[in-house]
Amino acid sequence: MESKAIDESQDSLELEKESFNPKDLSKTKFRYLILLLACFLCFGSYFIYDNPSALQTQLQEDLNIDLVEFGLLYSVYAFPNIILPFFGGYLVDILGVRVGIMIFCSVVALGQGVFAFGVTIKSYPIALLGRAIFGCGAESLGVTQSTIVSKWFSGKDLSMALSMNICISRCASVLNYSLEPLLLDLSGSVSLGLWVGFAVCLGSLSCGLAIIGFDKRRDKILGVKDRKSIPESEKVRFSDIKTFGYSFWMICTNIVFVYISIICFNNFASNYYQERFGYTTQEAGLIISIVYAVSAILCPISGKIIDKIGRRVLALIIAASFVTLTFVLFMLTPDSNRSLYPIFYTIILGIGDSINSSIIWSCIPYLVEHKCIATAFGMSSSIQNLGLSIGPMVVGIIYENSTKDHGYFWPTFFLAFMGFCGILTTITIYFYDIKHGGVLNSSDPMKAIEMKRKDKKFKSKSVNDHEGLESEDDMGKHLFGKE
Repeated sequence: MESKAIDESQDSLELEKESFNPKDLSKTKFRYLILLLACFLCFGSYFIYDNPSALQTQLQEDLNIDLVEFGLLYSVYAFPNIILPFFGGYLVDILGVRVGIMIFCSVVALGQGVFAFGVTIKSYPIALLGRAIFGCGAESLGVTQSTIVSKWFSGKDLSMALSMNICISRCASVLNYSLEPLLLDLSGSVSLGLWVGFAVCLGSLSCGLAIIGFDKRRDKILGVKDRKSIPESEKVRFSDIKTFGYSFWMICTNIVFVYISIICFNNFASNYYQERFGYTTQEAGLIISIVYAVSAILCPISGKIIDKIGRRVLALIIAASFVTLTFVLFMLTPDSNRSLYPIFYTIILGIGDSINSSIIWSCIPYLVEHKCIATAFGMSSSIQNLGLSIGPMVVGIIYENSTKDHGYFWPTFFLAFMGFCGILTTITIYFYDIKHGGVLNSSDPMKAIEMKRKDKKFKSKSVNDHEGLESEDDMGKHLFGKE
């Protein structure tokens, strides 16, 4: 099944490459303006995602909540995204990316507005509702962002473009951890920083409206058919999920393990640095921002390098190893007063995050049919958030029942174990990919896909000649059914 999906995706991408149209704005430098706007499409959602973490101590005091209830501010974000990104991606494939941009940008801004209002009046239920509304749009907006970038970029440029998205998103997270504690110190108000986040979300919505206008202009110039006029054979169906092969599902599994390690740590890192290593709230926020700063710098670089040399899965193994090493080092380090060790460990975590983030998402378009890209991005986000909906609660429960290292030893052990599972998963993907054409490890995945397609066609012809298969469908099942 995976081979069939790869073959169809390759045919579609080759057709795009061969049909160059000088009027196509996506073939000109104008696409870099779209990339810039697309990068800031999710700037607001990434800026506000970790608002609670940057203000954790004061937020817990204002809302009178414990660590488990605080973790629920993240879990309630993740709960809707166990399902919604998949349906969001499916919706984008059916109704179009422009509709998705408008809907999901608006939902993100609304959610942050409700959250800020809830904190302002010190109502935990309303604040929780705001985070849930935010969650209903944020991950689907990320799917929409990846889809619009995939529409305007192709080939090797796609990895670079997706890495730039991650780079700007990490900058938003850095700004959050730097700006929010500063606003708190200057004003003494937790809610002020949250309303600033609401304003940033409105800025992202403005970028979305600009993209909608430019994308509509491109389609009009090219004479792109209305989505209602698309032939039935080219429309996306739920049954297309069956074409998502083993490599895709293992990539999704790896996403769960590695991101649980990174994101769950960031959720409680502010208190962790303050209680174990004696840093102030603002200093802790700056240290946490190192992860995102390193990632913002290295993501485009590592993405470009991987595009040139390949070895994607090997790089993912290295990334998971860096993540695991970080938490092992934290476990082995005794409590101290403002030592430099935590800063060094955080840099290691940032390196692992940057390598992983710049590669993992760009693998997906090589593993599914071209028409299903948004659905595939949505499915992977849904699976990711299945893990992230459970992870913070597990960490909170472990913490509440632990005393060693201020209660953080066993939560850190859990995160190290998740990273180790990520290593095992990527090793599995590595050997599977080698056995099945080496697409992900190739320096030119498109060429590897083409060679694999030709090899399968040759084998198909041989099977057909010698076994007399009755139909092309029978032949496909014979060759691809188990893969």
